[in-house]
Amino acid sequence: MDEVLRGEWKFPGFVVSDWLDIERLKILHKVVPTQKDAVHLTIDSCMDMHMHSPNFLEPIVELVAEERLTEKRIDASVRPILLAKFRLGLFDNPYVDESMAGKINFHPQHQQISLDMAREGIDLPQNTNNLLPLTTAKKIFVTGPNANSHAILGDWSLPQPEENVTTVIEGLKSQNQGKMKTDYLDVGNQVKVLSDTHIAEAAKRAQNDDVSIVIVGENPLRWDSKGKTSGENVARAELDLNGRQLELIQVIEASGKPVIVVLVNGRLVSEPWLIDNVEAIVEAWEPGSLGGQAVAEVIYGQTNPSGKMSITVPYSVGHIQSIYNHKPSAYFKGCKDAPTRNLFEFGFGLNYTNFHISTPVLADKSISASGKTTVSVAVKNSGKVVGTEIVQLYINDEYSQVTRPIKELKAFKRLHLAAGEQKQVEFEVTAEMLSYYNLAMEWVAEPGNFIIMVGNSSREQDLKTVNLLVK
Repeated sequence: MDEVLRGEWKFPGFVVSDWLDIERLKILHKVVPTQKDAVHLTIDSCMDMHMHSPNFLEPIVELVAEERLTEKRIDASVRPILLAKFRLGLFDNPYVDESMAGKINFHPQHQQISLDMAREGIDLPQNTNNLLPLTTAKKIFVTGPNANSHAILGDWSLPQPEENVTTVIEGLKSQNQGKMKTDYLDVGNQVKVLSDTHIAEAAKRAQNDDVSIVIVGENPLRWDSKGKTSGENVARAELDLNGRQLELIQVIEASGKPVIVVLVNGRLVSEPWLIDNVEAIVEAWEPGSLGGQAVAEVIYGQTNPSGKMSITVPYSVGHIQSIYNHKPSAYFKGCKDAPTRNLFEFGFGLNYTNFHISTPVLADKSISASGKTTVSVAVKNSGKVVGTEIVQLYINDEYSQVTRPIKELKAFKRLHLAAGEQKQVEFEVTAEMLSYYNLAMEWVAEPGNFIIMVGNSSREQDLKTVNLLVK
């Protein structure tokens, strides 16, 4: 915190401990025998603020009086804290107008921002035979423990008024506009609990509808301690769906009707069976208060999904560590009891149109170790509807002193195109993008060939390449 953070990196701010971490020097890590020693150790190591303040300030006074800590050391922590408060205007206007709370909380402008974020964050990783968007179905069957759940709010959310949350089933009904009949089976909102009766009823009712939508995933709600399955301080041994959720999907799929699975989850879900057996998967993540509306808009085609996978989804927990920027040796030996592949790759996401990205072109085919150039591609919406594509730039150092990742995301651009429209996308490639710490721990761009990759995901088949020489 002192030599590196402040000395080398010139960090001007202040450092805050996590909850109870100073106390844990004594009670958990057992590196000191008393709370007073824990306070001394952490402040002497240049910690500035304690997130959990009881039994913190009093020992500091004693430690200064005993000359185990100096006032100069305390001043060094107080100074950036006060500076931050000055910059925030807290010394000029230290009090809030409490009467404004009702006017600001859940403000329409905030709701619109939340809805826009949900629309842009939803991923469509699977859409077999272009089942989505739903336009011709006359009757849809909807069920699942996350269909009418506030799980869309995510962890660290307090219980909210029902009128402030649009669940997925509410969104499906409100956005339907009477075009399709919605047959909803309420199975409760506990992802770990599904009864035989619920599963049997779902199997029966799915046979009478044109398509089924099953909303499953995790329960991150902090206030639901017994039902909570994800979020902070909640670990799992597996990555599959909790409880009998997969069984619910399987009996519905057995009806022979198309199945859409909507995942509401704050961590990845790895269920290979879904890839091979259901027509469409909508990865909603935890889309917030109006997330149900955003999910419905995607399913009905009112919103063309544009989200991309922000993580790699492994085939199973045994395939971890699964990352797009792995070393060349990561898949040198394969799995013997399962396919050696991921379910979905970082940066991947489908939409309701087609984008063609041309082969990248470099302005300069070679640069110096401190130089820069540009790489450009033409992006065309060759489909029939308006859409948004996220063009991604990856780089690989072909040979290096230290083993480097096979690819690293260095830039991306979001592009909105009408049907048939084409635009040029240009990225600047700098020496900083090509640099890394070599064996001597020097931050350098080594001479040699760099592979520049541009496409709409990290998958090899989605990337087109050009070579850049660093002299």
